[in-house]
Parts: sequence; structure tokens; C-alpha cells
Amino acid sequence: MNELDDIDDELESVAIGSMVVPADASDRAIEKHFESGRLRVVQEKNDIFMSHIIDFIQGTNGDRVWGNLRPEYQRRLRWDTKKKSKLIESFIMNVPVPPIFLYEKSLGKFEVMDGQQRLNAVAEFMSGQFALEGLEIWQALNGRTYSKLPPLIRRGLERAKISAITLMSDSSSTEEDSLDLRAQVFERLNTGGERLNAQELRNSLYSGPFNELIIELSKDDLYAKAWDIPNHKDNTRTDGTVSESLKNDGLYKRMTDVEIVLRYFAFRETDKISGSVRAMLDNTMKLNRYCNSDDVNRLKESFREALSVCIEVFGNMAFRLPDSGKSKSSKLSRPLFDAEMVAISMHMSNKTQLLERKDAVRDAVLMLATPESEHYALMVGRGNTAATIKDRILKVYTVISDILNNG
Repeated sequence: MNELDDIDDELESVAIGSMVVPADASDRAIEKHFESGRLRVVQEKNDIFMSHIIDFIQGTNGDRVWGNLRPEYQRRLRWDTKKKSKLIESFIMNVPVPPIFLYEKSLGKFEVMDGQQRLNAVAEFMSGQFALEGLEIWQALNGRTYSKLPPLIRRGLERAKISAITLMSDSSSTEEDSLDLRAQVFERLNTGGERLNAQELRNSLYSGPFNELIIELSKDDLYAKAWDIPNHKDNTRTDGTVSESLKNDGLYKRMTDVEIVLRYFAFRETDKISGSVRAMLDNTMKLNRYCNSDDVNRLKESFREALSVCIEVFGNMAFRLPDSGKSKSSKLSRPLFDAEMVAISMHMSNKTQLLERKDAVRDAVLMLATPESEHYALMVGRGNTAATIKDRILKVYTVISDILNNG
């Protein structure tokens, strides 16, 4: 039997647009684009038995059949046990489950475009990683792992199927067109259900070297520690999955940690700060999407050097407001991160002097963010506009400049 079960196997050709048509395009231009600007895609429909999902994901002898369960444009896993249990209950009840979408990158190697949460839930349950909870219909099964289910229920689950739709790009498509296709399809498939937030959408639409860079930087030990994110090295398993503590971290789960890194690159050239915050972040992703390896290394060095100096200057108060309550995590401030990181990067030519005067710099910058300061509203981020972001960065830059110039 074919690995992707041959039941109800059919092929059809599907055309998906690959480029944006400008709003002011003429009818002739629109027609020309329609004639030439489409990707030809083959679509194959199959059913997969639940009992085969673990084999498809892990393969035999460690050969991963899917090839990539979580491509770069996918969101991070964030289903809780109740949601996973609800899916298993649907299979038990024989309730239809939405199909998964795969992309065949090469012969027999697939990428999961949509459905990673469902596949992960099935694989985890059938390998005994969680017990069912929160079931409303099959309440008698709450608290049971897969191995503890009655034999008839287990056999029923093993025979349950999930539909898979596999897309195969036309052989003449370029790699860039292929990536655009997968990201665009992913975005459209995810307009229902648990919606993507802004950064998850950027991760989908602008995958490439720059996106990989900001994800890599979000895993930096110094960065994670500053933002109270569990250390990635200690919480990532050999198969690439992460621990529950990291998976459930508020910043990690919805890629907010990645968006914060992106803010540094979006705001570090203060003369270009304009428009809405979302537009600035989107444009930064677009402009840097396909940056070369030299650019990646230069950007990486810029971020890590600014981060290292920030930590050395501000210590455990880096990116934290001095007056935001007893909870350590509540003191973290994205606006202060923007201001400290960019202002420090602008003073990197004076790094030695900056570190020599770090106590004075720390005290002066934190003083700006106390309730008694006339700059308090600006520093805590009230009015999150391009103008206030720029003013906040330049205020911190000026305070640091005054200390260094009067030293």
C-alpha cells in the first residue's frame, strides 16, 4: 500500500497566483498578469490511517518521511492538552476532521503546510505523551492515555483516517516561486480557526534568510534570559521539539520573542522611522527577506553586540521599568527595549567609554522611566506611534551622549 493511502486517490491541476497585482493596474495589465503570472500546481488527495502518522513523521531508522513537520513559515506548536484531547474525541466519534495540507518538496519528502498541530496531537497521544482531559461526550475516557483505552477504542483509532491534500509545484517553478506558493497557501488556510497574529503571519509570508536570522537571535542565551524565556538549549530535544515550559512561554508561543528582535532592526535607523508600527515591521521583513550571507553576519553582529553591551550596562534591569510592581516579568518593556538597544547601538563607537560610565548611564536612563519623570509617559510607551518611538530612542541617546560628553 502507498504510504499516502491510495483510497480516493485523484489528481487535479490548480492555478495559484504568485505575485501581487498593483491596485492601479489597467485591465490589460491584469489580463497579462493572469496569462503569465500563475503557478501550475498538481493537487493529490489521499487518506492516512492514524496508526501510520507516527511512522510518517519519524519514518524507519530515523528517516523522517514528512521531511519537515514544521517548515519555517509555520507557527509554533501551541495546542494545549484539552484541545488535543478534543481532536482525539472527534476521531473516536467519527466526526469529520479538516484535511491536512502537504507540499512535496522532492520525491517522497513532504512539508506540512497546514495541520502540524493535528499531526502532533495524534503522534503525541498514540505514543503515550498525554492523557485525555476535558472530554464532554466521552467523559469516561478522561485521564486515560492511549495504552489505557479499551481495546476496541484503540482499534477504532488505529483505523481512523485523516485526509491529506498534497501540492506539487510545477517543475518549471523557481525556488522563490515555490516558497511564495507555500507561504501564500499557508496564510489562506489559516484564516479560520485560531488566527495568526502579526508576527506569525510575517513568518509565513516572508520566510527566508532574514526570517531565519531573527528566529536564531530570539534563541540567544542572553536575550532569552533578559526576557525570562526558558533557555532554548536546555529545553529543545534532539528531535527538534521543545519542552512544555518553553512551549507554553507567553513570548515564545506566539512568536512575540521574534517580533521583539525584529523591532530592533526596524527602528535602528531613526531617520527612517515613519508610518504605523505594523507597516514598519512588515517593510523590514520585505526589504531584508533575501539578504545575503554577508548581510546576515553583519546584522547578527550588530544585534548581539548591542545586546551584550545593554546587559553589561543595565544588568538585570535591562529592558525593565523600575516601577512596574512586584512581579519581575511585569517590568519588562518593549518600548524600553527599543530605546536602550538602538541608543546603545548608536554609541557603539564609544563602547569603551560607555562601559566605563555604565553606572551613570544606567541610573540616568532608568530615571527617565520613573513616575516622577516628565518623560515617564514617553518611556512607558503611551502613544505607540512612529513619532513617540523616535522621540523615545533619541531621548535615551541624548541622555547617554550628555554623560559621555561630560565625563
